[in-house]
Amino acid sequence: MAFDQGGRPEARVRASFIAAYTLAQIAAFVSFQPLLQVLLPLKAAAIDPAAKAVVLSQVTFYGAIVASIANLLAGAISDRTTSRFGRRRPWMVIGALGAALAYLAIMNARTPLALIGGVILFQLTFNLCFSALVAVLPDRVPDTQKGLVAAFLSLGNPIGTAIGAVVIGGLLVVEGQRYAAISAALLLGLAPFVLTLRDPPLAKTDAPPFRLLAFLAGLWIDPRRHPDFAFAWLGRFLVLVALTLVQSYMLYFLQDVVDYPRLFPGHRAEEGLAILATVSTVFNVVCAMLGGVLSDRLRRRKLFAFGAALTLAAAMTVFSTSPSWPVLLGAYVIYGCGAGCFCAIDLALVTQVLPSQRDAGKGLGVINLANTLPQALAPVLAVLCLGPAHENFRLFFLMAASLATAGGLAILPIRGVR
Repeated sequence: MAFDQGGRPEARVRASFIAAYTLAQIAAFVSFQPLLQVLLPLKAAAIDPAAKAVVLSQVTFYGAIVASIANLLAGAISDRTTSRFGRRRPWMVIGALGAALAYLAIMNARTPLALIGGVILFQLTFNLCFSALVAVLPDRVPDTQKGLVAAFLSLGNPIGTAIGAVVIGGLLVVEGQRYAAISAALLLGLAPFVLTLRDPPLAKTDAPPFRLLAFLAGLWIDPRRHPDFAFAWLGRFLVLVALTLVQSYMLYFLQDVVDYPRLFPGHRAEEGLAILATVSTVFNVVCAMLGGVLSDRLRRRKLFAFGAALTLAAAMTVFSTSPSWPVLLGAYVIYGCGAGCFCAIDLALVTQVLPSQRDAGKGLGVINLANTLPQALAPVLAVLCLGPAHENFRLFFLMAASLATAGGLAILPIRGVR
């Protein structure tokens, strides 16, 4: 397939750039994952203990719809931003400050409607920031370093999740302190990257005039003309639906099936989730770095991504058996290996199948729909699989395993990347 080569970076990026970029990515996930995994489930349970899974599903669904729209539009808008501060930087700043305000709204929510409103505000602002942050990868990183840099960036998810789970789920117990912590992490973690980023402004003569209908039509990327892009999108979407299911409902699994507080008297299920996240992170980081470096050297992405998806499916199948705590810990090792390798390789892969380098923000906005739409679909699947009593976790995890397998298979037909 043909690619627009205009503006494709060739100069290698320095270690200082990778370090600041990685810190910013970790900060984004520290502010995001604890919200989804711990704070929102706890808030939903506090608002309506009897229907907590339904409330959480509603909140997640509406937030994901807004996130999908925001991510799609923000990437395309940043492509044409002519601010003297650059194309990507202004949206990182605006989005991060808006997300910090959204935390206050979520923390003070007392009804499902108020909680939905707070989450919508968060998803709108956070995705303005995150879409601009991700677009820096194709802007600045050459193909020969994409696997390495993507491996470092993929550390954001496991490390951010682990830090968030340990700090938010373990060390901090006061609600205000928890929200203050994730807000500070986002703002302080982004600051070094925002301040040092080389983000040349776009000349106004290079920005096409804005026409709403043409702009909206331009967001469509024809899968018939760009089949590799379509397969990459589908593979990411299916695997991330599976990951979202596990991440969003594992706390309830620990509470209602594993019965963690009974197994370990005096300890909360959030502490068990922190242990699982920490165990997963160690192996996630190792496999992400190993997979990223090897995929660069071997110039192969698909085999690694496919194997990682099958590894995730194997772990989720073990989850479906409602295992004992030691077996669950072991399965989380497998889960961490699969998640780390997949996220690192897939990020490198999708940046190589973008239809246009000049419109990288728009292309990544479309790709990032595969990140946000799973947050809308996963709650629907969760309610259907868990059943009226919210306890059929066997079907729940088998569904997740099937989706991960299908996602791995969807990547294999890609031809433009080995």
